[in-house]
Amino acid sequence: MAAGREAADARDAAQAPRVREPAGAQDVAGAPDPGSVRDRALGATALLRVAGMPCGAWTTAANPELFERVVRRAEAEDRRAERARLLADRLGTDVVPHARLAGADRRAVLALRRRLHSGAAPGAADCRLLEDSPAVPAHLAAEARALLHETGTAAADLTALEHAVAAEQERIAVQAWDTARSSPVLRAFLAAAAPGLTEDVERRLAEGQPWSGRQLRKRTAYIWRVLGRAAAKTTPRGWAGQIAALPVTAAPDGSSLLVPAAAELGALAATAMENIHLVRARIAPLDLRTADPATLLVPAPLHFTEPATAPEDLSGRLRAYVVDPREPGRLRQVVLRRTRALEVVLGLLADGPCPLGELEKTVLGAAVAPPGGAPAADPGVLRGFLQHLLSMGVLQVCAAPRHRYSPWTRADAVTTSGALPDPDTPEAADPGGWFLDAYRALGPGVTVPVPAADRVLRGLRVAARIAALREAEGHPDIPAQARPEIAAPTERPRPVSEILADRLSAADGSPPALRRYGGWAPARDPGSGYARLLDHLDAAARSGAERVDVDDALLDALGAPRGRDAVPPWPVDCLLRPLRPHTGPGPVAVLETASAAGVLDARFADGLRTLYGGYGNADAYRDFLAAVERRTGVRFVELLVPPLAERAANAVRRPATTTWWTGDPDPTPYYGPLGAHARYLPLDRITVRRSGRRIIAEADGQRIIPVHHATRSPVPPYDVLVRILLAASHPAASWLVRLDGLDAALPHRRRLPRLTAGGELVLSPATWRLDRTRLWHPGDDLLTKVRTLALLRRDTALPRHAFVRTAPGAKPVPVDFDSLTALHLVERLCAQQAGGELLVEEMLPAPGELLLRDPLHHGAAVAAQALLRLPHDRSAEQLAVTAADALLRGDGQDLPGPPARRSAGADTIQ
Repeated sequence: MAAGREAADARDAAQAPRVREPAGAQDVAGAPDPGSVRDRALGATALLRVAGMPCGAWTTAANPELFERVVRRAEAEDRRAERARLLADRLGTDVVPHARLAGADRRAVLALRRRLHSGAAPGAADCRLLEDSPAVPAHLAAEARALLHETGTAAADLTALEHAVAAEQERIAVQAWDTARSSPVLRAFLAAAAPGLTEDVERRLAEGQPWSGRQLRKRTAYIWRVLGRAAAKTTPRGWAGQIAALPVTAAPDGSSLLVPAAAELGALAATAMENIHLVRARIAPLDLRTADPATLLVPAPLHFTEPATAPEDLSGRLRAYVVDPREPGRLRQVVLRRTRALEVVLGLLADGPCPLGELEKTVLGAAVAPPGGAPAADPGVLRGFLQHLLSMGVLQVCAAPRHRYSPWTRADAVTTSGALPDPDTPEAADPGGWFLDAYRALGPGVTVPVPAADRVLRGLRVAARIAALREAEGHPDIPAQARPEIAAPTERPRPVSEILADRLSAADGSPPALRRYGGWAPARDPGSGYARLLDHLDAAARSGAERVDVDDALLDALGAPRGRDAVPPWPVDCLLRPLRPHTGPGPVAVLETASAAGVLDARFADGLRTLYGGYGNADAYRDFLAAVERRTGVRFVELLVPPLAERAANAVRRPATTTWWTGDPDPTPYYGPLGAHARYLPLDRITVRRSGRRIIAEADGQRIIPVHHATRSPVPPYDVLVRILLAASHPAASWLVRLDGLDAALPHRRRLPRLTAGGELVLSPATWRLDRTRLWHPGDDLLTKVRTLALLRRDTALPRHAFVRTAPGAKPVPVDFDSLTALHLVERLCAQQAGGELLVEEMLPAPGELLLRDPLHHGAAVAAQALLRLPHDRSAEQLAVTAADALLRGDGQDLPGPPARRSAGADTIQ
């Protein structure tokens, strides 16, 4: 096995990334202390996800005065119509039966009366008739003349209003273009998201095309959509969503705000990583017959042996799911007879990447003295065989993506030069071949105060109790025991590959896709605690309450689990939108999600470690998992799923938090500086079995706990593999709390109040349900659309700034209802998905209530999310004691056992 150990050493050396240390990395203001974290709190560092554009840039598209003017005109029209109907009634009672009214005049008055009842104004001839007739009282004739005059004035006002709306349409087009040209952040985002758009706009303007033309209107609408995403959403994406780290510390002033009011951002830096999907596609045509002996090889990430289907096929078949080397975006199946040569190659690659030279040396060395005097193996034949496997995708070449880092750059230097920090990537020669992540420093003293973190923890306990009460109702569509990944295992250990083969070849196809979050489900049991909670919330909505708070006392009365039992003994990441209370104490933040740690921040661990000089949260989390392993004897195994599309490749990165991994045998796209410390566990060494109500995964007789720290959902057939393995994971490792979307459980309510948890967190912002029949028609003129929208907002009391969805759980779109841009956004949403309603959720915090300021935009306010890890006051060792005790409290069959014996020289998962 000497050759195998040399291969492992070469593999470890090849996996160690080579990065360029950015200038000034140790001088970041507000950077957390990168020292030892073994005795530090698991959540000593919080992250901010910061919007790349200020909300003020987005709200410049609004014109509240214009919308108010439209409403005033509509109300004046309504008043005139009502006055016309009242005049019609008086004419009918006082004039029509009058004896002095001539027959011809009576017919004219009756016709006028009908028009007035319809809301129309009298004409000039009508007024002369009324003024000349002795049967008409003077005050009625005067009222008719006044209506005529006001209608004429209103007609002139209508023309002026039409001109104002058209001018506003051109103003926001020019505004969008000016912002796109002047903002380096928006320029960079547009260049990445829509290459060539700015050049196209410049060309059309040079040709003299008007902003009202169809093509420029489309491009203007796109710029506003991009600007809304960059200003109202903080999900990291290039310069449109940035990351900053800040410590969780005691608050000298006793503040309980999650982010200090008027806190300022500081310097900028960026990292860039090659798109690993494109890198793999580029090296796929490599010819192994002439390749460097140091070339690292691995088998396809997903392959397994199928039983023989014919008597002469004694070795069975190898089925592999491979990326087509000729079409990198396509996954295809390859089936090969498992010959002795193929068996030898796969056996040598079973422990992970191996250099081509070592593979060649081992195979040829074993064939130096073949039995029976047969000729020695030909190196050319071997390399030709390996090339054949590579051309089919059964073998892959390891490809470590390159990383680049920019130096820290002061914000005022960027505003002066108009140039963002450059990670020095060859993007010009390879457009779209790199992913960029942006980072920020923070001003002095910007921290998350411990009192604020304490409030989040108290609110999370209430939220977890609500979620547990809701989950007790279960999911009627897919009962847990009926899910294939739960039903397939038996008490006898079965190889994962066997279950996977069964599922993929099943007549009914793959298991149903993972359920997307669709909001709260309606209650099924009228007497359950969950049903009574919904009744309580429904009563609050019926009474017109603006806010309804759920606290521990109410949950106790409903029979919800205790707070300590509802939150698992596991590190939890809370994604929060910081709030500023208006008056007195109020919720500290909006809770978007609470989920198992290590997923949302995984992609940024390397950048934080390099740019800030350390990232303690990742280190502490790794220490936590290791401590649980020591106390229980289990082994955590990371499941690596390869990126199968260009846009998915940026979400695979993560730090090495476990000592073993499975799935993709090439770890280079995933792991950073600590990747060399992990070892590969082939899928064919993993078995699963049932133990009571749980699914247990084992490797060589020892229990393993698969974990998957990635945000992107895997595509088929990897979704099946992930389901099977994660069915045997620790429940806390897939724990998730999300409580927005209350409207899904109460569909009969047109408006639902804001839901809070113990006064500490907002769980579900206030929502409105809009009937699409009340909207305008796409073919209406612009003023009619504006009028319809303005009156709809007035009648339903919609907030000015909101997120709009087509259905619960659907993608939210930021909308400013005092802007003409809202017309395009609403029409686009309706066209994207059929339905009878739109869901509107208040934007919390509103643009005028943001806490963070950005000198890159001259001190303007920017939106932010905080990623806070809880518990924030316990070390890895302290929490591991509780987590290990919870893991070992299962039934006897659940206890981890000693590793099984293996043949000499084989690695165990210890």
